[in-house]
Amino acid sequence: MLITETFKSLQGEGPFIGIPMFFVRTNRCNLRCAWCDSTYTFYGGHEVSIDDLMDQVNTSHCDWVCFTGGEPLLQREALDFVRKLSESGKKILIETSGSLPVKDYTAIRNAFIDMDIKTPSSKEESSLYQDNLFILRKQDYVKFVISDEADYDYAKRMLPGLPETLQIVMQPAWGKDLKWLAEKVLSDNLPVRVLTQLHKIIWGEVPGV
Repeated sequence: MLITETFKSLQGEGPFIGIPMFFVRTNRCNLRCAWCDSTYTFYGGHEVSIDDLMDQVNTSHCDWVCFTGGEPLLQREALDFVRKLSESGKKILIETSGSLPVKDYTAIRNAFIDMDIKTPSSKEESSLYQDNLFILRKQDYVKFVISDEADYDYAKRMLPGLPETLQIVMQPAWGKDLKWLAEKVLSDNLPVRVLTQLHKIIWGEVPGV
């Protein structure tokens, strides 16, 4: 598998914020979001076998593994890796852009999907693989990264078309006003969670945390 890095950290965003996890960050992405904070994953990387990754996972003593990128589902061994993690008893958080099918992963025990719905400021809002919205489970969630008023309005318009059981997160793009977003959500009484990137608050904008 082509990866950028592996590391142990706290999950920084989404409903699992604050949980210690072992991160496997893959190289390559099929999108180019304008505010991407992981552009270093677009190139380079190094090959690591699934067996070696499993050894690293087990040595970490973490119950959770975050499989992220780049776009992790581009990796040809992605499905096999997630299955092996599940068979070993690990819980897996898969962070994906929403542009690729997730159906095979929703059939895996202990796999949780963190799927983006790209907002206009990303310049990739047309990338969503629409079928994904109707196969996500209660344990999965979708995330809107909000950079401005147009993003917020876009996300707000999307909400009525999403399954009622689906968990929904709004997160300010890094450097944007968390208070502004929280107050908008409270004022409009939206059924969403507002979360930020905890790892950046703790360690700053550096790879490997």
